[in-house]
Amino acid sequence: MVMDRSDLLGKLYTSALLDGGLSGVLSDLAIIYPELPITYQAQCVYETQVYDCAMFNHGSDAEIHLSQAQSANPFPPIALKCDVSDVAITEHFIRPQDVEKTDFYDEYLKHHREINRAFGIILHRHGADSAFVAANLPRTMKKREERHVLELFRFLRPHLQGAFNLILEVAKRKSTLTNPTFWLDQIPTSACVVSPDGKVQHFNGRAARMFQLARNLYMDKMVRLSARKADTHKALHNALQKASMSSTAVGPVPLVPGRQGGPFAFILPIHEREQIHPGLAPFIAPTLPLLVTIFDPDEAPKKSERILAAALGLSERESLLVQELILGASLREASNNLQISYNTARNQLASATSKTGSHSQSDIIRRGTQILARLGDASLGSGQSEP
Repeated sequence: MVMDRSDLLGKLYTSALLDGGLSGVLSDLAIIYPELPITYQAQCVYETQVYDCAMFNHGSDAEIHLSQAQSANPFPPIALKCDVSDVAITEHFIRPQDVEKTDFYDEYLKHHREINRAFGIILHRHGADSAFVAANLPRTMKKREERHVLELFRFLRPHLQGAFNLILEVAKRKSTLTNPTFWLDQIPTSACVVSPDGKVQHFNGRAARMFQLARNLYMDKMVRLSARKADTHKALHNALQKASMSSTAVGPVPLVPGRQGGPFAFILPIHEREQIHPGLAPFIAPTLPLLVTIFDPDEAPKKSERILAAALGLSERESLLVQELILGASLREASNNLQISYNTARNQLASATSKTGSHSQSDIIRRGTQILARLGDASLGSGQSEP
């Protein structure tokens, strides 16, 4: 099993922004892994009109046979119990041998790759709206291949979730911008809204940090989106002009010319509710705002201990200890897990408590938990999911 992850991420966001769904990138994934049955379902029709579903590598007539099955599928109810911040592993809820005893296995799974377990990613879950991607594992799949699929899904999870959230946000924003700061911050990467000539109107927190660093893109004195390198600047503004004139999405636009797998941008017109009459369109200059999103495949999701260190002003070792305590370990268990002495753990906890102004071990656990809970891209255990 071989995959160019940078290329896949490029296709992922291309599929999300240009196609309005993930079927395209998942079909590419299915081609790369022909022995891996993949299921995708998005039912978000209450808050938006996003609906999509697809099955890959399940064998011929799989969708027909699935619709004819009379028994309940044992896998979907597991999604209600899963943590969205990690890959769901069905074996944690139902053993493969118990799956094989179900009527649904006899009716469907046995005839379509003998699936008896799965890895799942919850893309979205809010009320009756939900979406997921699952890697359905055949009974004959070896442990080595299974570990590879799990590693792949842990790498893809934050990107798939982020891309799907972007699909939902774009679907909601086909009207005049209202409170753009809120929905821009829901986008899981640097994003800004610009006018057709590149003047920045709104941007999210990640874009603010990007502009502050000014390594590649920045805001010039006229508050226009600019790039350090002349060829990048030209390519970016040509893309803005093309998206504005055609009222269609443009991208990916490479931000480091000549580099394989480097950062890239997408430009997406934000259509307003009141459309211009077709007869007048040729005589009126396009003024649709443009959503610019910047992606860097080399950026890995931050580990939760790094977030704690930055938010609480702790050292890396202190933040690792606090994370262990948040995960439920006692101080002695945490010292064993981190392979440090109990006295060292006590000293680190005392230092962390002092730095944060906490009054006790439970107080610093509470503060750390609140910080991680507020951050959508930070989750306990995300360090294990990082590629």
